Amino acid sequence: MAVSSAYLAAVLLVAATMWLLGDRTVVGSVLLFMGRWVFLLPLALLVPLALWIRPASLVVLLGAALVVLGPIMGFRTGWRRYLPHPAGAPLRVVTFNAEGGRILAQILPSVLERWRAQIVAFQECGPELAAAGRLVPGWHVFASRDLCLLSRYPIRDSAVMDRSALDRVKQSANDQIGGAGYVVRFVLDAPTGPIRVANLHLETPRKGFEGLMRGDLARLGMNTEIRDIESHLARSWVDSGSGPLLVLGDFNTPVESRIFAGHWGDLADAFSVAGTGFGMTKYNGWIRARIDHVLVGPAWHVNHAYVGRDVFSDHRPLVVDLTLVGASAPLSAPPAAPR
Repeated sequence: MAVSSAYLAAVLLVAATMWLLGDRTVVGSVLLFMGRWVFLLPLALLVPLALWIRPASLVVLLGAALVVLGPIMGFRTGWRRYLPHPAGAPLRVVTFNAEGGRILAQILPSVLERWRAQIVAFQECGPELAAAGRLVPGWHVFASRDLCLLSRYPIRDSAVMDRSALDRVKQSANDQIGGAGYVVRFVLDAPTGPIRVANLHLETPRKGFEGLMRGDLARLGMNTEIRDIESHLARSWVDSGSGPLLVLGDFNTPVESRIFAGHWGDLADAFSVAGTGFGMTKYNGWIRARIDHVLVGPAWHVNHAYVGRDVFSDHRPLVVDLTLVGASAPLSAPPAAPR
C-alpha cells in the first residue's frame, strides 16, 4: 500500500508541476513536451504486485492511472458533444500543418472532399500546395510565407502580422532561440455576415531543448521568452476587429502550458470542449503532442472535434464542427464541382 500511495503522490506532483509550472520552469517545460505515457509504465510492475500481496491497493493504483490518463496525458471524454446543440448556422473548419504538402498537393481535391469543410488553414504550406489550392473550384485561397487559407467564402480582407519586433530579438540572440511568429488574420464574407479568422504558426520549443541537451539553460529561457512574446503579439493582432472569432493553427504549445493559458485561455479550445481521446496532432517518434488547436470566441458552440487520419505529414489534421449561435443563414457550402 505504501508503494502504491507513493506512486499516486508522485503522479499528482507531476500533474501539478506540469499545469502550474509548464513553460515557467525547466522541469515543467520538459513535462509539457515529453512522451507522458511513460508515467503509466510503473503500473506494469505495481499491478501484479498488488494482486499478489495486497489487492486493496488496486484502488489507489486505479486513482493514479486516472491521474496519468486525465490531467497528465490529457484524455478527454467529449461528453459535452452529446448535449443538445443550440440553434444556429453550422460550420466545419480544419487546421493542418502539412509539412510542405508536396504529396498532399497531388491529392488535394479528394482530401478536401473528404473533410467537407468550409475553412481550411494550412501551416508549412509549400508552393506546390498553395498552387494546388488555387486550382480546386469553389475555393478562395490566400498564401503567405508558410501559411495558406482555403475558404469557401470570399476573403474580404487579409493582414499579415508585423514581425519586426521578433526579428530584432532574434538578431540580438544570434538567431539561436527562435521567433517564427507567422500570423495572418482574415475577414471572410460568410452568408451570416463577416467572420474573423486567424491562421498562425508559432515558434517551436525545439531550439530551447536543443540548448538544454547541451546544458545551456539560458537558451531554453530565451526560447521560452520569445514564445511568450509571440503569443502576446499574436493575440493582440487577431483580436483586432469585430465579429465571430476563429483562431486556427500550429501553436507549438499544449493546453497545459502557462503561455497558452495566459494568452489564449479565455478562448474555448475545441478539442478540450468536444473531443474524445488524447487528440494528439504531432507525431515525433515515440513522442505525441497536442499542439495544433482550433480556438473559438463566445459566439461559437463547439459540436465535435476529432483528429483526422494521416495525410503525409508529421502532424495530423484537426477537424472541428461548430455552430454560430443564433445565426439564421446557413454557413455550409455545397461541395465543389469536380473539374
